[in-house]
Amino acid sequence: MALFVLVAIALIFQAIATVQHRGQEQPQKDKEININPAALNPQLTPLLPLNGGPQLGYNGWGDVPPTNTTSPTPTPLTPLNSSLEIEDSFFDELVAIVEDKNVFQSNCSKCVAGAELLHFAAITQPVSTVTSLLIRACNKFQSDVWAASCEEYYSGVGGLGPYFALLFAKGSAATGDFAALCYYHYGFCEPPPLIEIDESYYFSPKPARAYIAPEPGTETIEIMHLGDTHYDPRYAIGSEANCTQSFCCRPDSTNEDLHTDSQNPSLPASRFGSLLCDTPADLLLSVFEDMGTFINKSDLAFTVFTGDISSRDNADQMSQAYTAYENEVLFRTLKAQLGNVPVYPTLGNHDTYPELWYLSDSFGSSQAWNYNLVSSLWLNATWIDSAEAEFAATHFGAFAHTTAQGLRIISIASDFYYTGNDFSFVNYTNPDPSGTLKFLADELTACEQREQRAWVIAHVVSGYAADNALPNPSALFQSIIIRFSPSTIAGVFHAHAHKEEFQIFYEYAASSINSATGLRNTTDVDYTKPVQVAWIGGSISPITANNPGYTIMQLDSKTFSVMGSQTYITNIGESLTWSKPVWQYEYDVRSEYSDALPSEGFWPATSPLNATFMDRLTQGMEQNISLVERYNLLESKSSIRVPPCDTADCQASKVCLIRSGSAALGQACIPWNML
Repeated sequence: MALFVLVAIALIFQAIATVQHRGQEQPQKDKEININPAALNPQLTPLLPLNGGPQLGYNGWGDVPPTNTTSPTPTPLTPLNSSLEIEDSFFDELVAIVEDKNVFQSNCSKCVAGAELLHFAAITQPVSTVTSLLIRACNKFQSDVWAASCEEYYSGVGGLGPYFALLFAKGSAATGDFAALCYYHYGFCEPPPLIEIDESYYFSPKPARAYIAPEPGTETIEIMHLGDTHYDPRYAIGSEANCTQSFCCRPDSTNEDLHTDSQNPSLPASRFGSLLCDTPADLLLSVFEDMGTFINKSDLAFTVFTGDISSRDNADQMSQAYTAYENEVLFRTLKAQLGNVPVYPTLGNHDTYPELWYLSDSFGSSQAWNYNLVSSLWLNATWIDSAEAEFAATHFGAFAHTTAQGLRIISIASDFYYTGNDFSFVNYTNPDPSGTLKFLADELTACEQREQRAWVIAHVVSGYAADNALPNPSALFQSIIIRFSPSTIAGVFHAHAHKEEFQIFYEYAASSINSATGLRNTTDVDYTKPVQVAWIGGSISPITANNPGYTIMQLDSKTFSVMGSQTYITNIGESLTWSKPVWQYEYDVRSEYSDALPSEGFWPATSPLNATFMDRLTQGMEQNISLVERYNLLESKSSIRVPPCDTADCQASKVCLIRSGSAALGQACIPWNML
């Protein structure tokens, strides 16, 4: 290292000298130079006396080694000759990085250096070595994992070690993957910078006609929006429903503070559901059993299901077989309960194995089984045709389908922009490594050309929950929605939050385009120009202490704009008193909010519940905190456990988040985000 430094310094001084020499006055070409003959004497031995010194000469004369002489190599170190020695070496370095207080002073530098070390381990060593390293590091530095032990998490039943080995092998510091991983999962690094989007690769410039939404007609159709069912076939009736570990209502659930378990629960799990648990069978079936009280199911034109099928389980209790079982049972149940009403689904973060992780083609075909399964289920239910099923099987469950009424429904797997998907950090600076968003843009381009209206359905919200979507791909998603709204896109539908919320997309400001590069700054939006609204559906699962709920919507039959929306809920806090779940009407969006809008007045019955309506709602929320409190209650579907939102900070947060179409805009709402 010292020699390297000396050579570097010498090269720097040489460069400086060269620059200085170039700056000096050059001798005139016609100036005469007097040459001494001794200076060009061809004799190979010195003219000057050696005085007993070694023989010196010129032009390789004497005993000067020839230019092709081979130098000896250093004696090689004895290589580590066992996998355990190699593993020990990696582990010792990993411990040194974490415990170092001089070179690696920040948690960010420790985290990134540790991830880089695991990268080199993953590309040079067997998966078993990487898995063992992760177990040892987990036991030394991590106090809690979603499994019975570190061993079970990484190498037991459903062990995730091989997936982490794949993740570290593919990750690279060159694209900021490990710094992003360390920020989003551990909060150790600074937020990665937001890239500017090259929109020209995804779509053409927005034409003037794309700024105008078609006028609705006079007739409507009715549809249902359903999401986050999280059916739990392992739900244990009478078990501890007020547990202190990850998941309650299971045979092994306990409350360590109260010293209770399933034998003497502090709150027994009702067979109809509980506020901190996923969905038992009777609760799921009751959605359809009681629906006839409010509507005629056979009159539904279609249903959109916006994802999350499986129950939440520790990693050592999950398996490919369990995920396959859950997916098959849910879609067969929907078919059985809804009959001839078609269902158009999208996959959520809990709908593949391992949970949360969606792997693009660059990681191989380890999840092809699931896309083959769900696409065949959708085909067999006659919800999509064979060509669409084949596309879904080879494109992560994505498809585009035209309904009998003429609406184009475009379903994409949003886990490719989800922070919980560790594989979404690989090639972090690419906003669309899976090609999913290019597919969305191409489909919308085709719809625009044939003047067909479209819905976009995806599970994870692009901006409202700022800690769920990644900034770069969600910024591209926002650009796509803005580009094709309000003329082509008639609606955007999400789930995931387990709350009933709205998210508004606004047109970009003229200043958002970088004049030098042509790239888009996606945080520069014009809040006077709302163009689209995303409907974030509530969940059937109560696990986040929100009541179960679903929505019935009335759509204009010509434009497919939302004209009305009613929410139906069940008060799960009363489930121990039921002989069956009791569903009830909660509220209607138009009647609940239209008279609370600012001075523009009552929203006309002939106008859709569009982005302008929702923007005016946020204006009213800015002026009236009681409207914020009302919105806050309805978000939870009137849960008895809803936290209050009665301060100016919470008021600002609610409004800011509703107006955030991307993660970067949502993050700007966070010091006030108390959600």
